[in-house]
Amino acid sequence: MRLIILHIIAATVSAFTINPTIRSSVPATSLSASAADSMAGKSVELGSTVWDPLGLADLGSDKTLRWFRAAEVKHCRVAMLATMGWAHTCNGWGKIVFPGGNSLGSDPWKALDGTPDLGIVQIFLAAGLIEVLTESVLTGGKHYLKEGDGHVNPLMFENVPDKMKDKELKNGRLAMIGIFSFFLGDAVPGSVPLYPTEWVH
Repeated sequence: MRLIILHIIAATVSAFTINPTIRSSVPATSLSASAADSMAGKSVELGSTVWDPLGLADLGSDKTLRWFRAAEVKHCRVAMLATMGWAHTCNGWGKIVFPGGNSLGSDPWKALDGTPDLGIVQIFLAAGLIEVLTESVLTGGKHYLKEGDGHVNPLMFENVPDKMKDKELKNGRLAMIGIFSFFLGDAVPGSVPLYPTEWVH
């Protein structure tokens, strides 16, 4: 199961294949102004700009940029859930006990391996349902690829300020780094500073 998860993670990289329609006005290696600088997600630490050393925000059209932002927001949300889930499991706070009396324990990988096949199916079906609804029903008639800044808003909050979007993006970016550090800290003990030794299995 661990290999399946790692293959799924690796497969998501293909989602970022460069669109053949490339804006020629800004070189891909530009460290200056980015098309994303007008969107939420800017860093005060970088002079209120978006950190985009490869110029990815300048690839393709405005629709492409909105798609990049939507992908980032979705990955941020999944990473935040994964980070909290990992910490929650490792601390032994949410040991699910199945009818047979077996507990998933406090090792996230063993918990995944111990989840019944139908449980895995339910997880994928729930994720797929959320994705379908986000792309169809939960748009409020305004799909994120057609207008706006690409910030996916399935709960259809109105007039979400950029400050709130900034908070979500920054926490999500940190969570993406966090969950991969958890994976690495578990796989290679001692490789991640401050990773709790009691979390290593």
